[in-house]
Amino acid sequence: MNTLKETVLFLSDKVFVDYTIPGGVQLCTHEFIEYLEGAGYVVKIIKVSPTITLARKVRKKLHIEAYELYDVDSWLEEITSAINAANIKLVFFNQVNLAHWSEKIKTGVAKDVKFIGLSHGNESGDYLHDVTETKETSFLKTWRLGKLIVKEKAIFSRFLDGVITISDNETYIDQWLGAQNVFYLPRILKRDFIDWKPASNTIGFVGTLNHLPNKKGIELLSDELQKLGFKGKLKLVGGPEYAGRALAQRYSFIKYCGFINSEQLVKEAATWCIFLNPVFWYARGSSTKLSQALNWGLPVVSTMAGVRGYDLASHAIYIDNNRPADLAKMIINSLASDEKLKALKQASADNVIKFDLNKWTTRLEDFLTSLKELE
Repeated sequence: MNTLKETVLFLSDKVFVDYTIPGGVQLCTHEFIEYLEGAGYVVKIIKVSPTITLARKVRKKLHIEAYELYDVDSWLEEITSAINAANIKLVFFNQVNLAHWSEKIKTGVAKDVKFIGLSHGNESGDYLHDVTETKETSFLKTWRLGKLIVKEKAIFSRFLDGVITISDNETYIDQWLGAQNVFYLPRILKRDFIDWKPASNTIGFVGTLNHLPNKKGIELLSDELQKLGFKGKLKLVGGPEYAGRALAQRYSFIKYCGFINSEQLVKEAATWCIFLNPVFWYARGSSTKLSQALNWGLPVVSTMAGVRGYDLASHAIYIDNNRPADLAKMIINSLASDEKLKALKQASADNVIKFDLNKWTTRLEDFLTSLKELE
């Protein structure tokens, strides 16, 4: 471990650091900071915000914005002063949409300062899935997709010395886009087991229900459960309300529970025989809800795409493909006996208990040390 307590600079939109109810980006931000502190670094955080202009508002409304919301000029003096005052050699951009700032920052700091992007997932790949789900892809959507890829090429090949991802799958995409030094950090798992009191034949899902991967995941899985004659109950937690009610109206076995707070969610999830993670394509980043379910020690079923970004000791919680029909069969088979559910629960617990945070903080320190040695 870094015993000299070297200071590093962490640049982030303030909404990812200051929050009341964390979303996926906030949780991943917290874990990046925890990893850096675990590797022995003192993390100095500078919180920034988007620079909103009329032109940017229009681009955002038209959905044609591509890494253009942030300007460094308002923060440049504070950033360069912080780097020079503490002799900082490592600067981290929380999300790569800040990475283009490095061009101007470099002009005011020592030449050996290294800039690292903390990627929460590939934007262009996620956008590609979104635009191809519609019957007709418009010219503007196609144009934005191309612009995203061109911008990502510049970010990874010109603006950054290194990239840290939260999914091993993304490392290869970033390399294809020009990144030379890429390192992967899995989601952090920590024991926070709850008292499991499952209600018979009850499974559940929590998430944003109009988010395309979630919505399609529930629909695809429910279609297959329907074919298998599922007689239990699938409980949905999250919003917006119209999306939850529409799914409950479409499938007789779905019960929509609405928005509930964190304390209520613990009580609700404790009654589920299985916590669902129905992810059928490789969306950006990693599945945040999976870590919560594992940390609670609940039985989980997932796909291969759903466990991207995790260092798992037991593979019993997921199928070896991304087919809805196979996930539905795993659910039905697991619900068939208490012994199978208990074995699934033990697999979840094993993944948490055997997760080695020290292994990953050591690897992170080695990666950053080698990065600093580059000319």
